[in-house]
Amino acid sequence: MSFRYNGITGHRGNPARAPENTLESFENAMRIGVDFVETDVHLTADGQLMLCHNADTEATCGERLVISESTSEQLRKLNASTVFNSCHETPFPPTKIPFLEEFLELGRAYPDVRLSLQPKAPCVAEICETVKRMGMSGQIAFNDGNLEFMLEAKRRIPEAVIFYDTHGALQLEEGIAIAQKAGFFSIVSHYPQMTQERCDAIRAAGLEAGVWNVDDLDDIRRFMEMGVFRFYTNRPEDALKLRQELDV
Repeated sequence: MSFRYNGITGHRGNPARAPENTLESFENAMRIGVDFVETDVHLTADGQLMLCHNADTEATCGERLVISESTSEQLRKLNASTVFNSCHETPFPPTKIPFLEEFLELGRAYPDVRLSLQPKAPCVAEICETVKRMGMSGQIAFNDGNLEFMLEAKRRIPEAVIFYDTHGALQLEEGIAIAQKAGFFSIVSHYPQMTQERCDAIRAAGLEAGVWNVDDLDDIRRFMEMGVFRFYTNRPEDALKLRQELDV
C-alpha cells in the first residue's frame, strides 16, 4: 500500500466538521482524503498519552482541567464536543478526549494516511515507545518547532517523517540547514513568514515547503501558486478541492 501524497494535513483532524482532536474529527479528515492527520500529545498525571492542543481542556470541553495535573479517568469524563456545539446550530454527539493508542488504532483502518504527532510536553520517548509497541512506526510523522523534540523523535524512529515547524523568519531561514543536516522531510513555516524567496530556498535544499496554519482560501491559493506544497489547515476539505482545481 502506497501513501497518499497531496500536501493537505488535517490540522487536529477536520475541525470544520467535528470537534477538534477527537476520533470523529480524525476519521472525517482521513475519509475525505488528506494525506496526513495532525494531533497534539500530552502526558497526564497518571502517565497516559492523550490528545488535546492546549495544556488544559477549557477551549474544547468548556471545563478547565490541566492535563498534566489530571488523571486520564478525570479527563475522559469531559465532553470534548461542548465548545464546538456552542458555535454550531446542529449539536454534535458527545465525544471524549482520545488516548494516543486510540488514534493509532484508527490509523490502521486507513493505512495510506500518515499520522503526525506534535509533542506538547517532554514525552517523545513515551510516544515512540507506544508507536513501536503498536507496530505503527512506518505510518508515523512528527511535527513541532522544538528542535530537541524533533531530533529525539528522528533518533528513536528513524523512518518517521519529520516536519520542522518554524515560527519567526529567523527560525525559518536558519532551520533550512538544520533540517537538511538532520534528515528532516519538510520546513513548515508560520504562514506570515513564507515568501517566494524562502519557498524557493527550502525547495532548493531538497525539503518540502509548507505553511501553518492557513484557512483562508485566497491565501492557500497564493501559496500553492508560489510552490508551497504542505498545508496544515482547519479546512482540509476546501483545500483538497482547491488543489484539484489548480492541479498543482
